[in-house]
Amino acid sequence: MTKTRKNYLTSFLILLVWLPWLHSGCSPQITPQEAKVLVTLDEIRRGMEANINFDQFGQLLVTAKSEIDTLTQKKQPNLCFQRAVERSYASYEIAQKAWKKKLEEKDEAKLVDMEMALSFSLSFSAINLEKATKCYE
Repeated sequence: MTKTRKNYLTSFLILLVWLPWLHSGCSPQITPQEAKVLVTLDEIRRGMEANINFDQFGQLLVTAKSEIDTLTQKKQPNLCFQRAVERSYASYEIAQKAWKKKLEEKDEAKLVDMEMALSFSLSFSAINLEKATKCYE
């Protein structure tokens, strides 16, 4: 093998090793505020799994809304992330309404409907929360 060919081969191998590292350093990273929003939304999800009460759920929603509002003031938001967390939050708001109606409802058929709406909304929120985490992959 000639010296020139060895130099090209060496350069090529170095490029192969460094290219993934260079690319990972250039991709956008989740900001601390975005991470905080994810933690809060996940806290709501975990709270529902742990059977928090309606008032606790409402308090977590207020916190999440405040953090999302702060995030929307960012100059160049990651639109993928922002849309996913906004859909997740909107689903939690629907779940809150369904839960409230469920607590007030006496008709068995409507109770079942509210339970289904609550379940669907929570599932949709979890899906969007997962989408938000994938916006930075």
